[in-house]
Amino acid sequence: MASSVRCVSLIPLMGPFHLHYPLYNAVSVRDTVKAFTPDGLATTALNPGAFANPGWQDTPELALPLSVVPWARSHGLALEAVGEPSPDPTASTDFVRYLREYAGERNLLSEIEGAGRAVEALLGEALTLERIFDELLPAVRSYHELREDRFGDGPGTDWLRARANAMAERILALPGRRLAVLAGVDELPFLQDALGDQIERVVPPQVSLSEAARRRGLLDFAFRLDVSEPGNVIAQLRELNNAEARYLEANLLFANGHAAEALELLEQTSQGDFSSPYYLPGYLLARLGQLRDLASDRSGALRAYRGVQALEYAPPEAREAAERGLEEPFKVMSNA
Repeated sequence: MASSVRCVSLIPLMGPFHLHYPLYNAVSVRDTVKAFTPDGLATTALNPGAFANPGWQDTPELALPLSVVPWARSHGLALEAVGEPSPDPTASTDFVRYLREYAGERNLLSEIEGAGRAVEALLGEALTLERIFDELLPAVRSYHELREDRFGDGPGTDWLRARANAMAERILALPGRRLAVLAGVDELPFLQDALGDQIERVVPPQVSLSEAARRRGLLDFAFRLDVSEPGNVIAQLRELNNAEARYLEANLLFANGHAAEALELLEQTSQGDFSSPYYLPGYLLARLGQLRDLASDRSGALRAYRGVQALEYAPPEAREAAERGLEEPFKVMSNA
């Protein structure tokens, strides 16, 4: 089949690891896409038709709903979901568990797990886009090729090769001359093979860290809560004039024993626009309900929890917190 696409740049997605990579965070992904100047975008992280339902935002590839999709939509660029789902998501785990029952297969599993540990070690470092291409992707390729060599392309590999081939077919059928393809690092090596020489592949451009990416790095750091100097982080958050910074500031205040201050801050923030980013309305209202419960404002807490339920989209964690809050008032768990 002849390709409609002439030039493709494969841009790696790192899922939740973007929260730990200040030099390649969710905004850096958007900046990389933007620098490539595509006339179309595609992602293997979502299956065809995914964008028809707001639930697509639950994807672990948080760079998509946080930065890439809003940017693409604001610039009138189509983003196509071209993923190929696993025919059996538990097959790979079940396959390994089955092999463990046989002593003769333990050396094989040890070999494969050793290759996997090399990938895990790299993932634990503060990666840049350059290191992802130079170090991580070769390690990922070695791991998956080893599995494929030992197990074949089937349940032991989650049919990765076949799925990459199916995704490549969808990519090649898309219109446009310059296509940015956002793909998870596990899929990317076999996707490169599947695309072959049917198109021109362009290495994603290296971009300088933008001010927006720097802010994203601070917000990501604060989101993790386990910060050694919360006062310093709170001071930096106060320099940012947006609702997400106020929410994270309140979270840090609450985590460090200042529930009343956190409640006052969220009450103020809830009176303004807190519609962005996509997860903020659900998280903010759920936390507001909890803080109101701690302040013995049960009626106010119920309004906040019901507000979460009324949203078109809220993260599962926020919905679960709201459901628990509606059943009984929120209490701080004792460490005793």
